[in-house]
Parts: sequence; C-alpha cells; structure tokens
Amino acid sequence: MSSEIEQAEVEELSEKVLENVEEPEQPQDEEDRKSFLKSIKKNVCTFSAVPDGMSKKQLRRQKYKQKWEEKKLIKRAAERIRKKEKRAALKESGDLSKLRKRKDFRTMAQSNSKQRIALDMSFDDLMIEKDQKRTVQQIGWCYTSNRHSPNPFQFHVVGFDGPSRKIYDGNEHNLNQDIFLHHEKLEIVFKPEEIVYLTSESENVLSELDDSKVYVIGGIVDHNSQKGLCYRIAREKGFGHARLPLDEHLLMKTRRVLTINQVYEILVHHSVHKDWKAALVSIVPERKNVQAKEEEVKEEEAVVVERSEEPFTESSSNN
Repeated sequence: MSSEIEQAEVEELSEKVLENVEEPEQPQDEEDRKSFLKSIKKNVCTFSAVPDGMSKKQLRRQKYKQKWEEKKLIKRAAERIRKKEKRAALKESGDLSKLRKRKDFRTMAQSNSKQRIALDMSFDDLMIEKDQKRTVQQIGWCYTSNRHSPNPFQFHVVGFDGPSRKIYDGNEHNLNQDIFLHHEKLEIVFKPEEIVYLTSESENVLSELDDSKVYVIGGIVDHNSQKGLCYRIAREKGFGHARLPLDEHLLMKTRRVLTINQVYEILVHHSVHKDWKAALVSIVPERKNVQAKEEEVKEEEAVVVERSEEPFTESSSNN
C-alpha cells in the first residue's frame, strides 16, 4: 500500500514539474512528452530515495548488488529445474549411464582422521571489505576440499566474529556446512603447545602431520602487504611454526605465496596419498611455473651418463 502511495506522489510531483516548464521548452509531441515525463520520474525517484548519510553512488551500488543477488537466486533455481528435467528425461529413456552418481560424503564425525586444521580469522581489521569477501569465499573452497576427502580433517575456524562472519552468515548456503565455527581466539580454543602455525618464513619444514597438533592457516587476503605477519604472531605468542616443503620438492621462480584454500588442499592431498611432491605439483598453480626437483636431477644425471658413454678416440687420449 505504501509503495502505491509513494508512486502516486511521484506521479503528482512529476506532473507539477511538467506543468511548470516554460512554454517553449515543453514537449508538444505525445511521445516526447512521455519520454520527458519518464526522465522527470526517474530524477524524482532518485532524489527522493537517497537515504541520509548515503551518496547516490553508494545507493546505485546497493541497488546493483540487490539486483545481482536476485538474478543469482533465479539463475540457480532455473539450473536446478534444468538438471531435474534432464535426469527425468534420462531415466525415462532408460539411458542411466549418463546419470552422474551422487557421492556419499563423510562428515567430520564419521571420519577416521582426528587431524585438526584451523583457519585463524582474526585479521579482519587488516582487510578491506573486498578482501574479506575473498577470504570467506576461500573458506568455502576449503570446506569443499575437506568434504570430498575420504577422511575429512577436523576443520575449525577460529576468531570468527568480525565483518567476515557477517558476510559468511549472510550466505544461506553456508548455514549447514560441516565446520566448527568459533568466536573465540586461537589460543583460547586450543592449547598453545598444540598449535603449529603454517608460514613460509619458518625455518621448520613440515614433513609429517601429527594428530596431537593443530595446524593453523592465517585467514587473510593481503596481497603480500603483511609479509611475515603469521610468523611474527607465532613467535610472539610462543606457538610452534612450520612451512610446507616447497623448496625441498619444487623449483619456483616466483614468490612462495599460496592462497588459503591452496594450502588446505595440499594438506588434504598429502593426507590421502602421503606424497608431498605429488600434492604440491597438483595444487600449486601452473602460472607459478613450478618444476619438480627430482625431474631436473634425473635430467642432469642423464646428461652425465651420455657424456661418459662417448666413444674413446685416439686424439682424446693424446690430450
């Protein structure tokens, strides 16, 4: 009802504006008059709808975000209907080979793994909203990786009480995720002697996962502006720290910086296959131009063997 009254007020105000237009400028053609009236309505709506303390640019962004969210929901609903119809058609035709079998996922409670992995989300004050959203997105990717594992880790998110938590809770798809969410800080949820912070600056190389420890990944997207932050925190608070064995298995010409989900996926891969090199090669992005160290060593050995097998000549013996 209120929207109808609002619309009537806009109509009335628009007509008044049109009536007050000077005679030479007032459109004579009916189509021009409608177009002119439409533009007046648009301006009136924009002017009247801007809340106090918000600029027109902020309002446009807010409206764009609302429309995008609405379109996303409609698109997902249409995709679900399309998949349902496709499955029904395949069942009706009797062609069951193309039906993708649904995987039975194990929950953390059903998992044989008691290994704890924690994501420290106490860095909201060091991130802009855009990076907070990216961090929350990477939590989802970590969850997906964990869910697809035959024996999921015990996945904890700690210090999760800032703006990132609001972003996370604002997505209805996150409500039923199998994750332990904690408002409390890392050192309150776990004993300090159990904590091992994963940081590339550490001199300790992670060789095996220990069930008695909780391995912590810093939940921050900072574009390398906070280099060494997690290492400093670990040292200041007396936590253990370690780095992934990148240098031991890979040749990397780029920075040894990995995203939150990449570190998590490497840990999951290693827990399943017990092979650090395979985990690193499969997860580290191709754009980093990584190369397994062992392969290069084999190539050098092959060159040495070829040279040693060169035929012995008289000229060479005289030298």
